[in-house]
Amino acid sequence: MKIILLINSLYTGGAEFSTLTFYSWVKSSTNNEVKIVCLKKADPEYDFREFGFESITYLNEDSFLSQLKSFNLIVEEFKPDIVHSVLFDSNLVARVSRMFKKKFKHIESLVSQTYSPYRLKDPNVSRLKLELYRCLDFTTQIFGVDHFHSNGTTVAKHYQKKLFIDCIRITNIPRGRYPNSFLGDRHNFNLIKEKLNVKNKIVLINVGRHEYTKAQTILLEALKNLDEDFILLIVGREGYSTQEIKEKIELYNLNGKVKLLGHRNDVPKLLAASDVFVFPSRYEGLSGALIEAEAAGLPIICSNIPNNLEVVEENKNALVFPVDDIKTLSQQLKQLITDRNQREKMGERSLEIYRNKFDIEKVHEKMLTMIEDLLNK
Repeated sequence: MKIILLINSLYTGGAEFSTLTFYSWVKSSTNNEVKIVCLKKADPEYDFREFGFESITYLNEDSFLSQLKSFNLIVEEFKPDIVHSVLFDSNLVARVSRMFKKKFKHIESLVSQTYSPYRLKDPNVSRLKLELYRCLDFTTQIFGVDHFHSNGTTVAKHYQKKLFIDCIRITNIPRGRYPNSFLGDRHNFNLIKEKLNVKNKIVLINVGRHEYTKAQTILLEALKNLDEDFILLIVGREGYSTQEIKEKIELYNLNGKVKLLGHRNDVPKLLAASDVFVFPSRYEGLSGALIEAEAAGLPIICSNIPNNLEVVEENKNALVFPVDDIKTLSQQLKQLITDRNQREKMGERSLEIYRNKFDIEKVHEKMLTMIEDLLNK
């Protein structure tokens, strides 16, 4: 089987990481041939060589028609059986190519809630533009997609409602993550704490790009009146919310308690050296960051959006709060900062959930079976 993975870029996000991890496994563990095609380069981006690929193809075209023309040439030369696209721009290129060329089966991953009402509260999102996207999305998926993969039940229901996709066209397979190899590694634990100068402090960690959806500003507001001895690590690339985050750190006098670490390649090490994972997102797909926190055996505080509740168990490994509820979040932070016994019990349950639900080998096998079934139809 010959597969093209078509993706916007290798930008450092959860969808990109999950997809690269899967096709790294396909390349190394099966006889299938995989070619990665990106619409453009990004900065920062994942190093494809770390996933076992010697090279990838960048289209680097400015217009949609140029991208489509370049992609069609690749299809003619490579002759894929399957094109798997991820993220809207890539989906559109693959859909149009599929409609007119009809030389491959097209599978598409649904990884977030694009049309969530919370997106409309984002000052960087236009209601009119989003509705136009939805109309284009609905029209082209009818004829340009053979099957959908959803990374969560909530995401699948979202697209069934917003794009009127029949449930039989969607296969729900959650994200998986590899075990955290630094779990229980005291040398790493001490080394990271020493490097970050956070010894003898409770370490809170948040992983996510600086965007409205990730709501780091809400987390800062919840921390501003806490007297407990803690350090918050915010890990993730800069974005539209970076300036506001920096301003609130100054405004709330949190300079000594918050560290902005930016994009990092050692997230598993940082998680294994932390005490509590905090995730106040306003909307998500199925959060790989939450799964990674569970793989690190961390207790979790997160918003109670349905997507997060697919990953965590309320009051067992996670304390949950309504979106943007600063008061409740602040109380929960204080509770876990001061209660070591509860942190340990919740962390143990996190590890159990990860092992039972998000074992990556099982996830990969389900993904490959889905693709093979599509090809055989």
